[in-house]
Amino acid sequence: MESDHHGKLNGMGVLNGKDDYAISIDPITLTVNECMIMVSAMRRSNRWSSGGVSSLFNAGELFGTNDDDDTFSDSLDISSILNNHSSSNDKSNESNNVGGSFNKHLQGNPLLSSFLQLRSILLESQNVFDIDSLTILQPFLLVIKSSSTSGFVTGLALNAVSKFITYGVVSTRSKNLQTSLIQIVSSLTHCRFEAAEQSADDAVLLRVLRLLEKLMESPLAYLLADDSVSEIVQTSLSLACNKKRSEVLRRGAEMSLASITVVIFRKLREIEPDKEIAIDLQTNFTDTKLPEDTIGGTLAENLQANVSQEQFAVNKDPQEEQAFENKLEPSFGIKCINEFLGILVSIISPSNQYQHMESTRVFALSLINTAVEVAGSQISKHLSLLTMIADPVSKHVLQIITTTESLALLKPALQLFSTISIVLGNELRPQFELSMILISRSILPRQSKRKGDQTKGDNLQTRSPVSRELLLESLSLLWSRSPTFFTELYVDFDCDFDKSNLAVDTIKFLCQLSLPESALNTTVNVPPLCLEGVLHFLNGVSERSKTFRHAEKPASANTRLDKKQKKSAFIECTEVINKKPKDGIKRLVSESFISDENDVGEVANFFFTKAGRLDKKMLGEFLAKPSNSDLLKHFIGLFDFEGLRVDEALRVLLKTFRLPGESQQIERIVESFAQTYVACQKDGLRENRPPQFVDAEGVDVEEDKSEVVKPDKDSVFILSYSIIMLNTDLHNPQVKRQMLLDDYKRNLRGTYNGTDFPEWYLAKIYSSIKDREIIMPEEHHGTEKWFDDVWHNLISTQDFTQSTHEILESSSVCEFDKELFKSVFTDIVDMILTIYKGASDDHVLTRLMSSLDKIFNICLAYGMEEELDGLTYRLIEMSNLTKTKLQKVYVDDNIRPEIPITQIKIEGRKGDLYVSELSVWFGRNFKAQLAAVMLFRLIKKTNCKITKSWDKIIEIFMNLFENCLIEPNMFTEFQRKIQLGPLPKVPPIFAIKKAKALNNSGLLSTFSSFLKGYSDDPPEPTDIEIESTISTMDCLKSLNVSNVFSIMSKSGQANLEKFINLLLASLPNYSEEVKRVYESETLFILETCVCFSLLLNDERLSHVVLSKLKNHQLSGLGELRLIAYKLLLLRYCEDETELIATVTRAGSIDRDLASKYGTQIVQPLMSLTDEDSWCCKILLKEESYWNTMRFYGSLQAHAFDIVPFLDALIKSSEQEITPENFLPILGLLDEISSLGAIGSQYECENAASAAKSGDDSYYREVITLSKNSIDLTSTLAAMSKGDSFQKRDLFYSAVQALAHQCFNPCKEVREYSVKALSTTVLSFDVDRKEAFNGIFECGLFPLLAELTKPEVFQGGVNGFDKTYSEIFRLLCKVFLKQVDDLDVETTGKVWTDLLGGVEKFHSANSKFLTPELTESTSESLKNLLLVLQTNGFLSEKNPEIVETTTEKVEKLFPHLIGELHVQPEKRASGEPHAQPEQEVSATDD
Repeated sequence: MESDHHGKLNGMGVLNGKDDYAISIDPITLTVNECMIMVSAMRRSNRWSSGGVSSLFNAGELFGTNDDDDTFSDSLDISSILNNHSSSNDKSNESNNVGGSFNKHLQGNPLLSSFLQLRSILLESQNVFDIDSLTILQPFLLVIKSSSTSGFVTGLALNAVSKFITYGVVSTRSKNLQTSLIQIVSSLTHCRFEAAEQSADDAVLLRVLRLLEKLMESPLAYLLADDSVSEIVQTSLSLACNKKRSEVLRRGAEMSLASITVVIFRKLREIEPDKEIAIDLQTNFTDTKLPEDTIGGTLAENLQANVSQEQFAVNKDPQEEQAFENKLEPSFGIKCINEFLGILVSIISPSNQYQHMESTRVFALSLINTAVEVAGSQISKHLSLLTMIADPVSKHVLQIITTTESLALLKPALQLFSTISIVLGNELRPQFELSMILISRSILPRQSKRKGDQTKGDNLQTRSPVSRELLLESLSLLWSRSPTFFTELYVDFDCDFDKSNLAVDTIKFLCQLSLPESALNTTVNVPPLCLEGVLHFLNGVSERSKTFRHAEKPASANTRLDKKQKKSAFIECTEVINKKPKDGIKRLVSESFISDENDVGEVANFFFTKAGRLDKKMLGEFLAKPSNSDLLKHFIGLFDFEGLRVDEALRVLLKTFRLPGESQQIERIVESFAQTYVACQKDGLRENRPPQFVDAEGVDVEEDKSEVVKPDKDSVFILSYSIIMLNTDLHNPQVKRQMLLDDYKRNLRGTYNGTDFPEWYLAKIYSSIKDREIIMPEEHHGTEKWFDDVWHNLISTQDFTQSTHEILESSSVCEFDKELFKSVFTDIVDMILTIYKGASDDHVLTRLMSSLDKIFNICLAYGMEEELDGLTYRLIEMSNLTKTKLQKVYVDDNIRPEIPITQIKIEGRKGDLYVSELSVWFGRNFKAQLAAVMLFRLIKKTNCKITKSWDKIIEIFMNLFENCLIEPNMFTEFQRKIQLGPLPKVPPIFAIKKAKALNNSGLLSTFSSFLKGYSDDPPEPTDIEIESTISTMDCLKSLNVSNVFSIMSKSGQANLEKFINLLLASLPNYSEEVKRVYESETLFILETCVCFSLLLNDERLSHVVLSKLKNHQLSGLGELRLIAYKLLLLRYCEDETELIATVTRAGSIDRDLASKYGTQIVQPLMSLTDEDSWCCKILLKEESYWNTMRFYGSLQAHAFDIVPFLDALIKSSEQEITPENFLPILGLLDEISSLGAIGSQYECENAASAAKSGDDSYYREVITLSKNSIDLTSTLAAMSKGDSFQKRDLFYSAVQALAHQCFNPCKEVREYSVKALSTTVLSFDVDRKEAFNGIFECGLFPLLAELTKPEVFQGGVNGFDKTYSEIFRLLCKVFLKQVDDLDVETTGKVWTDLLGGVEKFHSANSKFLTPELTESTSESLKNLLLVLQTNGFLSEKNPEIVETTTEKVEKLFPHLIGELHVQPEKRASGEPHAQPEQEVSATDD
């Protein structure tokens, strides 16, 4: 008996171990101990005290003798338990006024005997499980149920039962377990005891509640039947809802019932799903009431009755008990759950709101919420529960939400709504849709009515600000829990033809409430709450858009989006129909909703099937027109009224349209109705219709032998009119005396086929109309009647068997995101920008701009160009950067009313600062700066794609340019490559050269500014103006405007072409107003266009730009740049006329300008002759081209560029040198060679000074350049030996060019030229006298003559005597080289001219001849004389030549006369010289 009994609870609460005990003590010993405790406590009570021998004997038996183990009771600490309560029991005995006769009666009470009997049974047993569990529990349960026991004794019994369950004494191994559990529940739910202090009584009841909760949470709960669980629920609920109970007890009951609710609804996971509602389940809970609270303390005067009842309970028939025990009931299930939920529904019902405390309704709502949370989707598997949630629960919750102003009630109702929406939203879509619509309108009543909306309720109760905040907080849970909430709404509702645009309307609703002014009607927390919802939607769409790929749409998405498109078209049609039905019907044809507007049947069918979105009043009036009688008949003929009473048929009919006001129109409708109704009634109606037509609360129908009602057309007509009148009479508040049933019957006498309608028929009609008014469509908006009618229509069309939910694919989600975002784009952007304009907190502004950035990303991902363009316009407007009137914010006295553009230097800041009105006010407007940042971010994100808004963006560029706020040189690489100078900035109005220091504040600074206002100096900007300008410059630096042009340069051809056209369209027209900015802006635009045109290399576009390079009123420098642009474009534009004109114009500009800035012309000019240029051949032959090149070649600044060009042309492209361009090229080279004359200055300076000058690099470069040019001239001379060149004697021109440089003032160049000339001339083979004469006549003799000039020979201080000597020697060499091959005449002419030249030289420069020069000349002449005498030229054969030679030599060099060995002969005058002729002839041969 004292052996150790171990047991453990597993994870499910089931006992494991050798004996399945959860304790170490023997369970029999434990049970005996509990019996002893109970008996001891009862004996100490005055009611149970016993003084007879029998009592002592029984007590002795119970506690044992002295021979027994005295320590047994001590070990169980029984005495301590009894002693602890002896004093209180004694006091209760003393205060007990019950007489001795009553005590005598109680001496043999069965409660004490039951414990003695149980003790005997236990002592005789070895295993507690051998004893029937009910036998063990029954004494304790009798005590619990007994009203004659004290609360203390009842508590001991409750403690014992709790131990038995907890310790496993009562477990799954126990006999008759289910019956025992049922009896435990019954005893606990019928617990009675003597009333005492409230706190003591509450303690006992709390123990009862705890034991019920423990029992439900234990593994044994599965054995409880439906009735037992219902008892537990009802008892707990009655305690929780009894306002007479203490707050502590009610709260304890609430906590216990909350735990019990979790257990009950968790059981749904184990219950087999049902497809239909069981017959035995209750469905109508209208009259359900809370059970009475009878548990607990009982007054003394009721004790006698209670005792007799207890006696009867103890002495029940054993056979009856045995039958009860053997009957096993199934575990609790859907029945008790349904009943529990039904009780809660009745509590929350608005119709019962005055029967229950508000706290009770709040508690019921929380329990339903717990039930839905726990059961979750399991509810949808049980049609009875789903139906209950769908109709009474959802309806009552929505009524509470839309009507109550009690925050305590509103909060749990909203929580329950959110839970139902989240858990059962897919099954209860109609309820959710209506709830969302009514909640939104409750928060924000509609200002304008939209016809055709069956759920509009403009008269909904106006809500308090706090209530509106709570409503929105509840809705926020829906969207915050799921990033795809709004998209799912869009799919489920907006893409459903028969549902509202819930997603779009909800987002627009949130956008409207996000505006700050909505706080006037709500609370300050509402706008940020709604804004958070919209931003949550944006975040989700933005994140999903990153995974979007442009591909074929999924089939499911296509189908739904097609429906949405069809729905949108249909709504537009209905809007037209509601205004002008005939026009709307034509629109239906155009949208393919009907095929023929003249087909009455098709139009009627459309009205019948789509009446939900039509204006019911319009439809009724339209159908009732006389011209539409056929349409009316077809329309009503589509209804099926079979099996319906006339009033029921009228209800069905009048749901589709509203009766017009004119009696004739009503008559036509009723007449058509009567005809159709009679046609539908085949067998007529009896009082008890077949089961399918019986109301839900009806029972099985027995065979009906009542009269069949089958009225004719006239009867139906009259009855219909009477029903309409009855409906008005019974429900019009202005009718003081309502019609009674007897009155109604009397009015219809003789109208049923000539007799009276059966009484039951008219009674049912009367009752139906009285109980439920026929609500005309669009009537009683916002009232309870309207709500009931709308809800009834909703429920009547709901079919849970058809409800399905399709899980969206990720690709499909993006498609729906795109369409939804398009629908709400304008509202979201308007909302964000409106808040942005009024916001002042930097965090809010940054958050809004971040949201705009997400909008950019979404639009880009989904290709929403039109929306992006609209957003760009808005940002442009907010940026304050266009040429419109500036928005002036934060006005300061230190800012001038008018701020001219002023250039100023700031100490410590690199570069100049341009202060202007734009720079100041933009710098002071943080919102404008932020908008500008977002604008340029958007521009760059779109890769600068040109849209409609770009005309304004161009305007911003021009405005910034005109205010000197952006750098004009966007294409520095382009400028460097073609050596274009930088573009000029727009000249400021004032320029202050003196650097200004900032932070000059205080009185002196203010006074200084005041004095400057009266000075003639330029107005100096204030510190605030400068600081604002610096802020502007910093912002513009972050914008990186130049990067826009860089991105644009990388875009496609079509985009670049649009950009160029926009720029060209923005070219300014010259006027006095724009004179200051005209040239700079024109050049900036044109350079940009030229650069992009060259980048595209599109001839057509280049022609367009080229045409814009004319007729501009520019300065000389601007004109020069314009010519450079033209030349660049003409390389690709085949326009020879324009080409020649531009080249010619390039050579006629001012020489000083050409010298300083002509590089930008030279480079394009040279590029025109590239091999791949279309005009290469043309220009190389064009004289004007070479003239222009010669013009620039004559300028030192450009000659360095031209020489390499000529070098490449002459050496690498010899075929390009032709007789036609030979002379122009030669002339160009001669101009360049002549530039070396500057070297004479350098030579003179060096000659005058003892040491060389420090930096002679420039002179050396020029001299080298001249030498290179001379080399190229020599090359040309060599090329001129070709046949084509010799035909034009172009060699002489080359000799002339070289000879021209032989008297160059620069000695080095002169000497180099002499050498080149010597090489060229001496290398030329003369094969005829004309060539020989040409060399001398065209080159050498003119050179000698030039050197003879005193100003040449005498003006040079750096060696002209040497040059003359070399030239003379060259002349002699050439003469000697060819003299033997020439005839006498040619030789004589050259010789005579040579001597004449020497004579002239000596005559002109005799005083300046040096001995060396004289000696050199005489020596060369002496050699000539010797050679000429040797070859016989100076002989008697040529007497005249000899005579002339003698004369000249004697005059010039008398000492050479001795060298002449022949004297001139005397001859007769006129004698011919026959010999020379013969020699010439011989030579020719």
